[in-house]
Amino acid sequence: MKKRLKRKIEKRRRAEVHRVLDLVLDINGLGRRQEKLTGNLPTAFFDFSGHTAFLYVRVCENGWREKSRPDYTSDTPIDQKHLLQTINDLEVMKRVLSV
Repeated sequence: MKKRLKRKIEKRRRAEVHRVLDLVLDINGLGRRQEKLTGNLPTAFFDFSGHTAFLYVRVCENGWREKSRPDYTSDTPIDQKHLLQTINDLEVMKRVLSV
């Protein structure tokens, strides 16, 4: 029973990590996004640190440019509470940015 529960929890967390990545891709798209190339289209960054089990998400609402600070940052440990908050934040941001 314990193994089954662990697999179920991991499956749910993987689905949530995939959802975060999907939202980042929805905001950014697959092309290059720099302010000088795309104007004020939002730029999103997604990093996964396997050694610490953290996700790092950054969003520059008006496009990325050198030495700019992101408008949104999330350093999220991979657990249900924190991932759900990041997912909610990104869903709101996606609606607000109309992407």
